[in-house]
Amino acid sequence: MKVLKIAGIVVGVVVLAFAGLATYAYFKYFNVEGDYVANFIVQNPGKSALYWVRNDTTVVAHNPDQKMPLASTVKIIIAIEFSQQVSSGKIRPDAPVPLSEISRFYIADTDGGAHPAWLKHLQENKLAQNGQVPLLEVARGMIRFSSNANTEYLMWRLGLPAINANLSALGLSRHDSLYPFISALYVCSEENSAKGLQLMGMKLYKEKAGQYFEALKVDTTIKEQFTFAHLSAPVQRVWSDRLPGSTAREYNGLMKKIQSRTYFDPTTQQTLESIMEWPMEAFDSNRQKYQHLGAKGGSTAFVLTYALYATDTAGNQTRLVFFFNDLNSVENTLLQAQLTDFQQKVILGKEKEREEIVRILNSSPSPPQ
Repeated sequence: MKVLKIAGIVVGVVVLAFAGLATYAYFKYFNVEGDYVANFIVQNPGKSALYWVRNDTTVVAHNPDQKMPLASTVKIIIAIEFSQQVSSGKIRPDAPVPLSEISRFYIADTDGGAHPAWLKHLQENKLAQNGQVPLLEVARGMIRFSSNANTEYLMWRLGLPAINANLSALGLSRHDSLYPFISALYVCSEENSAKGLQLMGMKLYKEKAGQYFEALKVDTTIKEQFTFAHLSAPVQRVWSDRLPGSTAREYNGLMKKIQSRTYFDPTTQQTLESIMEWPMEAFDSNRQKYQHLGAKGGSTAFVLTYALYATDTAGNQTRLVFFFNDLNSVENTLLQAQLTDFQQKVILGKEKEREEIVRILNSSPSPPQ
């Protein structure tokens, strides 16, 4: 069974029972008290970055300016460009898109089942007609399901120059430019060597990824050159390290722009909310707790990232961005098992729960046992 999943919302095939046992073992045998995620940040400061704002007050800013790989959280940039092109009339959200065009960029077993899950969602909700789907649903599938195929299709449809030009317009001076990072997997498969990839300059690496990206637009037989077995853990590590990066401070700024509902023009804002606020659609309970809730996460075998904004029914506003890098498999599993609990404490928890998390985050790391 292939257990490696790349750049989706899930790192791998993580059995929930295993995650629960792993978490129990960690708390029992390592004597961790309090929130696991907060403790991990304190104990692993170099692996973590966090920006937490509540009602326009910065609660915690840990390594806010440390650039880290974004994984699929970078897709927020594409969602913003998409929404602005809708507003300017460059694209129509209801324009039909053949699913066969999107499938050009799909690489099986590399996205945690994200693309198949999106296709199933389309079928169950009768969103596709005659093998075509509205362009807006492609963008929504990119964010909600983290489909990598949708992402590269939108890079094609919107244009990478336009997407990257928007970085400076949004004030993201430290953000790396986007490139076809899923097509880059073909470069990794071709090289089949972590050392060879490390010796390959970033300029050449991006050029090769772009060549595969351009080729896939017209010739899907190129997929026959891809060999999953060539993606060893060391090769994946190089690929992961070379993903576009940014800082927690910059992504807090992005979340602030969306959450303000005043930065973007009304059409851009409405379109962006329809893409980013998928948790409001996906879960009935969220509509009872929030006025607005938008989020995007991402992961590789070594990276776990998330950015969200929330306005609860009482009007309290929260922004939370966290980036983790250089994780081992146990750390990744434990963090994923505990992140939902951490987010709920931060956004909707009692004041004592938030104070306890702040206390932990402001404490000094415990000395090694």
